[in-house]
Amino acid sequence: MKKLYISTILLLLSATTFSQFYVKEVGLRGGYTGGITFRINLEETLSYEGQFSYRDKGAIFTVIRQQHREMGIDKFGNWDFVYGFGPHAGFYFTDSYRILFREIYFGRNIFTPVIGMDGYMGIEYQLVNLPVSFGVNFQPFMEISLKQLFGINLWDFGITAKYRFN
Repeated sequence: MKKLYISTILLLLSATTFSQFYVKEVGLRGGYTGGITFRINLEETLSYEGQFSYRDKGAIFTVIRQQHREMGIDKFGNWDFVYGFGPHAGFYFTDSYRILFREIYFGRNIFTPVIGMDGYMGIEYQLVNLPVSFGVNFQPFMEISLKQLFGINLWDFGITAKYRFN
């Protein structure tokens, strides 16, 4: 009976040691839309990520709802496939307006509000012994602004480094 108690205690301790679930992550994203990211993990497969980015002489705030799928585990960390979508809003400063194949110059920078939608797809590697994760991602977006009536960018690739905490 004593061996059963010891085995149960060791099993419970090992499960809590190796299955650490981090609720929050903060990090940096490099790429065309580079900036600061903050993620809240609601479950192991669902999270929301806020991004404050700098792009085209302006600032963009994005909120992305993300799904996580485990791809595999090695002795140093976990591989996750992350995908999702969400809206963004912000502003640019621009000196031109582009419609179809014509470009009109204003001669000075003007304030331009922008709204749009983002997609998100990435692969992340979360280290087991350290609360750090690294990833590569693809974040295409479409938007409406005064700079360009309707714009699409299908080439926004980035790399991320995040610190995980509770």
